[in-house]
Amino acid sequence: MILYQLAKRLEQRKQLTQTILTSGDEQAVDQLVSQREQVEEQLFTQANRWSAEGNDEFVLAGLVPDSECDLDGE
Repeated sequence: MILYQLAKRLEQRKQLTQTILTSGDEQAVDQLVSQREQVEEQLFTQANRWSAEGNDEFVLAGLVPDSECDLDGE
């Protein structure tokens, strides 16, 4: 179940990132970036819980988003 939730959050993050890239409205982009940050926090929390339950660490390495992909300049 946890892997399913991780996959859904990764997909949601991907969709938010695409919307951010195509949006011309700065206010909408700020809101989308906030939503993406919330999804990322949920993703990391879920991944940490999965890791704590003794699941394979090498799979988690594939779930961590690249820092180069940050669109909000942080």
